[in-house]
Amino acid sequence: MSQILTPVFWQTLYQEALQGAVARGMKILVIILVYWVARQVLFRVIDLSLSRVALGRARPSEAEAERVNRLRTMQGLVKSIVAYLLTFVLAVMVLDALGVNVNGIIATAGIGGIAIGIGANKLTRDMLSGFFLIIEDQFAVGDYVTIGTASGVVEEMSMRVTRLRDDQGRIWMLSNGDISTVINHSRTQVESYVDVGIASSADLQRAAEAINQTGEELLRAESGLLKGAPRVLGVSALDAAKIVLRVEVLADPQNLPFAQMRVREAVHLRLRQEGIPPG
Repeated sequence: MSQILTPVFWQTLYQEALQGAVARGMKILVIILVYWVARQVLFRVIDLSLSRVALGRARPSEAEAERVNRLRTMQGLVKSIVAYLLTFVLAVMVLDALGVNVNGIIATAGIGGIAIGIGANKLTRDMLSGFFLIIEDQFAVGDYVTIGTASGVVEEMSMRVTRLRDDQGRIWMLSNGDISTVINHSRTQVESYVDVGIASSADLQRAAEAINQTGEELLRAESGLLKGAPRVLGVSALDAAKIVLRVEVLADPQNLPFAQMRVREAVHLRLRQEGIPPG
């Protein structure tokens, strides 16, 4: 008891505590360093492996952009799984370095996982849905889709959520478990139309020929915007004052509004040049 009151006792206690703290701190730093290295290496392996698999299984007729989108989607999901597992291992090893008995944690991990799965049913459903979304290839990163009331380009797919950017630039965060109905517009082009009115006294055949010729010229100038030459489908309405011609527009869904505006503008200018009065 008298030794507690001596300076030597407290100095020795301080040195031992300091040495223990330094040792544990160094151990934790090494664990974090190993975790970071393992994360970088595994992510790199995932990128290389999935790139080879995607290139090896892709059909010759499959578009390069679609292969890249599938690869990015798979990378996001697999990296999410690896990140969750590495984070769990890191937490256990750090607790062990701090002197916490982790045997009980590891022994009850299975039971705890079941309990968490039951308690966090929504999270489990989101993660399972994420797997099935990619397995069934309902959509991929870069696709233009409609999910519920949200329409936009898929920017990211993770284990739990899917992120969309709509035409106004807004970001939609959708839980994978809530995704029930998907409209994928990117798997095929969209067929739409614009209506062009001309005066009832105008030469209908001459107007149609001018519009079709404009469509051919516009396709050559806007090949990245249009998927086909706009052409007149026929008369959609008429009365004593005007004739309405329906013009077909083929474009990707995200480009459709811009394609329609471009067709209207080009047709309007061409009809004015030809002296065809508007309706």
